[in-house]
Amino acid sequence: MTVSEYTAKLSFMLGFPANKNIEGVDLSEAVRIAFDELKEYMKTPVSLTVPYATRIDLKAVGINTVNVLRVRPAEPRLGLSLTSFESGNVFQVAAAVNLGSGYGAGTGLNIDPIVSQLALQQVRNTLSTDLDFTYDQLNDVVYIPHRAPIPATVTIQYVPKFTDVCEIVEPTWQNYLTRLALAYAKISIGRTRSKYVIEGSNVSLDGAQLLDEGNAELEAARNELKAKPPKLRIRN
Repeated sequence: MTVSEYTAKLSFMLGFPANKNIEGVDLSEAVRIAFDELKEYMKTPVSLTVPYATRIDLKAVGINTVNVLRVRPAEPRLGLSLTSFESGNVFQVAAAVNLGSGYGAGTGLNIDPIVSQLALQQVRNTLSTDLDFTYDQLNDVVYIPHRAPIPATVTIQYVPKFTDVCEIVEPTWQNYLTRLALAYAKISIGRTRSKYVIEGSNVSLDGAQLLDEGNAELEAARNELKAKPPKLRIRN
């Protein structure tokens, strides 16, 4: 949903244009304020697979974030599909390490140093396929050093940074955005209508009522959001 779609929905819920917005309250501003608050609750990580490079410009590959969580090969070559020969090397080296020997020395094993190094790398990749990386937040780049053979692609897991309401596609979060925006709109209109009171008049405005409704609805939505685990889908 776009900002204009949210404002149209708010206008209907507030009784506009039948009850004209004589206060001139900018409903799109209520949507933006609600969006800024809602972003604090939407922290579900997402992943994106990109071509490997030692230096990846995040914005250039379509990633907008301030927190990179992990980087891993999109198609791990080692560790997940070992042959029987490779698996034998892995467990031989692991046994040697557990015995406290020098990678086979003193245990009767005679493993070539290069094979030993590869086997140890396979052990590490079997436990975890994550790659070492450095996230430069100032320049918005990720550095990923990797020895040959390098992966063709890597998957970056990150917490998305939202810049527009249309990025929210989950109906639950759209509903919360509408509720927050409606509460802020009621508070703004209520304050405007309750500024002046005409003594002795048979006609009164609903400013105090709208103000109370807005504050109550805002508090209720915030309490639900604080107790709700963050679940979110975004459009990549």
